[in-house]
Amino acid sequence: MLKSKNAFTLAELMVTLTVCAFLAALLLPAIAYIRPDKNKVLFKKAYYVAERMVYELVNDEDFYPTTGETVGFANTGMASYLGYTYGGDTESDQKSKFCKLFARKVNTETDEVNCDDSHSEPNLTGSSGTFKDPSLITTDGIAWYLPYSKFDKTTGDTSETIYVDINNETGPNCVYNATTCQRPDIFTIYVEPDGKMFVTGEKEKEYLRSNNTAR
Repeated sequence: MLKSKNAFTLAELMVTLTVCAFLAALLLPAIAYIRPDKNKVLFKKAYYVAERMVYELVNDEDFYPTTGETVGFANTGMASYLGYTYGGDTESDQKSKFCKLFARKVNTETDEVNCDDSHSEPNLTGSSGTFKDPSLITTDGIAWYLPYSKFDKTTGDTSETIYVDINNETGPNCVYNATTCQRPDIFTIYVEPDGKMFVTGEKEKEYLRSNNTAR
């Protein structure tokens, strides 16, 4: 006599597949929601690095002593650090002081630091995907475009801009735009001469309001 074999019937198999599909449809959005947004995580990291560096620099009297009405980063006089001098009498030395001191304080990917006007801003006016060499790249792969400035504006907005490209040369190399760049990798941070920092961009505000790394 032949022994009967236990096996799924076609109906049972269809029910099983239907249940699996239902569970997948139910769980995948939740998994996507709790998965960290890499761009958000890296921007928040960059912001906190900038915050720490700006705080340390502006509150160091050896770097930026208060002289009369000249406050914080507007004091571009000469300062010494680890055998090097920063700031001074020439226009170039004064404008590169903040960038060079910032570079000395962070861990950079290479020794290449470009503290001049041509590396202080990414290619925001060019087409998406066009990359421009930054002031420096930190060991986490973030490209920094630091102000080339004396922080001495006498009229209008006194803030200067730090641009961060959280994935360096990898695209899309664009700032947030609801139509053309919904997942930006370039962000802006504003710095006042007294060390006050703030953001104005929609994505920057959204990311910094979040208390965790989830979407």
